[in-house]
Amino acid sequence: MSKKRRRRKYETSENQDRWMITYSDLITLLLVFFVVLYSMSQVENQKFNVLINSLRTAFQGDAILDKTVQPPEKTTSDIPAIPVKKDKEQEKENNKQLDKLYVKLNQYINKNGLKADMTLKNLPKGVQLTFKESILFDLGSAELKDQAKPVLGKVGGILNTVPNDISIEGHTDNTPMRGHSKFQSNWELSGARAQTVMYYLIQRDGLKKSRMQFVGYGEYKPIVKNDTPEHKAMNRRVNIVVLRHDSTP
Repeated sequence: MSKKRRRRKYETSENQDRWMITYSDLITLLLVFFVVLYSMSQVENQKFNVLINSLRTAFQGDAILDKTVQPPEKTTSDIPAIPVKKDKEQEKENNKQLDKLYVKLNQYINKNGLKADMTLKNLPKGVQLTFKESILFDLGSAELKDQAKPVLGKVGGILNTVPNDISIEGHTDNTPMRGHSKFQSNWELSGARAQTVMYYLIQRDGLKKSRMQFVGYGEYKPIVKNDTPEHKAMNRRVNIVVLRHDSTP
């Protein structure tokens, strides 16, 4: 009779202790839950310590504030990149400004009879104004002609009516540089010409340097074949491109 009582007492005690298993599972799940929450956000040191103490209390029954415990640092690589949406209204307004710029430049060209020396295009990358070599430079030279300065001065004033970045592009034909030239290649000549135009616009019309860039393409981007003197003259040119905001490098 006493054996049966002891067996029942042991079984009853064993059954009563089974709740500890469920409690341990619950605490484990809570731990995982808090870890996941923390990984999704940045937590201040104080809040992180509170979390640590809460877990210690659950497992040990008491807690001590440990100021040496620091949350893991997050680097910028851990933060997902959020694509920046373009301001469509601002972009639309800027395109209107470029359309007005195109009209002003076109009026200036027509009013001053410069169609033979300058061409104007409204391109996806921006408004492009092209100068033939003959109005800006002598053959093989990167020094501005006197007749070019008032034209560039007027154009620079018109360019100052918009805030867009500006790219100056130099181009040549494929005729090799002669020995007496100070430039070793058409590439260097085209770059020097673009740089000359850029600095003149900055100094004469006060265009901001932060808006400006120049590039020399040499003979490598012709608009026609270099098969006749007339075609070669067409390829010797300088472009001033007022870039659209979405084309800015």
